[in-house]
Formats: sequence, C-alpha cells, structure tokens
Amino acid sequence: MPSLARLGVAARALQDAGIADLHTPPPFDPRLLRGLHTDAYLDAFEAGLEPLASSQGIRWNARLRDATYAMLAGQLAAARHAWSHGLAMNLARGFHHAVPERGSGFCALNGLALLAHVWPTMKVFVIDCDEHGGNGTEEFAARLPNLYNASMFGTRFGCLGHERSWPYEVRLARDGRRAHLRALAAIEQRLARVAPDLVVYQAGADSHESDPKNRSGFSARALAERDLAVFRMARRAGVPLVFVVAGGYQRAADIARINLTTARCALRVFTPRRLR
Repeated sequence: MPSLARLGVAARALQDAGIADLHTPPPFDPRLLRGLHTDAYLDAFEAGLEPLASSQGIRWNARLRDATYAMLAGQLAAARHAWSHGLAMNLARGFHHAVPERGSGFCALNGLALLAHVWPTMKVFVIDCDEHGGNGTEEFAARLPNLYNASMFGTRFGCLGHERSWPYEVRLARDGRRAHLRALAAIEQRLARVAPDLVVYQAGADSHESDPKNRSGFSARALAERDLAVFRMARRAGVPLVFVVAGGYQRAADIARINLTTARCALRVFTPRRLR
C-alpha cells in the first residue's frame, strides 16, 4: 500500500539537490469538487461516512482527507503556475483511478479531471505513464468535453479507450526495448491534433523494473527516456505542462530517486526555467 510519507522523502531529495523551490499550497475549497464527483461520495469523504469514505482502499481519517485536499490545491496552483511560466510540478500521489461515484486504487479524488472541471474553457490533455491505466480519468473524459486522456501502461486496470481516451499497453520484455517511444510518438500525434491549453503528465514510478507491481519492465534509463520524450513533446507544441510523481511500491528512497530523475529531465528540457 502506498504511503503519503514517501512524498516527504521525495520533497527532501528535491531540496537537497537544489533543483526545486517548494511551496505550500493555499487552502482548498471542497466546493470545487461539486459536479465532478457525486454529492453522496463528496459528503461521505468529507465526514468519514463508511464505506464510501474509504473506497479508495486506504482507511479514512481526517488527516488523510486534509492531505488529499492539499494535493488537489497543489494541482490547481501548479496549473496556474504553468500557465504563467510554462512548467510546474505538483509533489502529489496519483489521482487517476478515482471515478465519479467513489475512490479507487488508492486515489480518493480525481485531481487530473479536476483541472478540466474547474477550467471548462481550457482543453486539458493528460499523458498518463503510470504502471496502471488511468481508468478513472478515462471515465471523466467521457463526461467532460475539454478533457483528453492518453494512457501508457503495463497493467490495463480497466482502461479501454473511447473518442477522447487512448490506451497504449506497453511491456518492454514482450514488445521490445523501444516500444514506449513508439507509443509516445503516437501520443504526440494525438496531442498535435487536440492542441490543448495544458498538458498534465503523470510520471509513474511503478513502471520501474524493480517495482513489485510492474509489468512494464522499464529500466532507469527507459524511465528517463520516457520522461524526456513527454517533456520534449510539450515543449515542441508550446503547451504549458504540469507533472505529478505518481505510483511506486518500492522503498521510499528508491521512489524518490526516480522522482528526482523526472525533475532533472524536466529541467533539462525547460532550462533555464526552474520548477516551483
């Protein structure tokens, strides 16, 4: 089971490396979630009403609720920063399995879909490169006409695709060492056709070959290739980008090293801009 504590380890690694300015997000207004998730679920998650409150798979408590709200506040702040500066990072766990009626897969509230919900005139293009397919975001993309979801995964997790959601199953041992780059090239073509206002990149660490849940089989080098490819496609398209460091079931220190590499790849592509 993932732990919020690993995000603290990643935060310290970023600070120690001197490559990110970390900011506490402003307070989150839960009313922004109304109309995205159902009222029954939002009421249960706010008050701790079971079984819905713990439907993500982690036992509900007020601290978990408040941490989830803080991650969503960070998502909104990161989007605003990206629109002003081109790039932003939200140091947050993944959101992509949460569906309108409940949480799922350790994701309580879908912070990827939230951006499209809060800014309905902006086209939001999610590039989800977690080990597990972004089934929740896919479901929201069927409801929100300004949300698009391209998901590259090793484990499908119910992600099947539709007119605004495109699944790419990649397992390097089966498909070849450069299969992920071919999938990302196809995603870039989708991105060009959509011409979004914002790219949101879910940089899953659980695709790493040492992760106990992985089927993707990505080496550290392949993960860096993946990250660079996503950052470069957004840079070429001239589209602001927000990235989150999602997934990961190894030791917190091992996940932090993967997260740090993702941040370094962002700086390599977007230099001289700095992450904030």
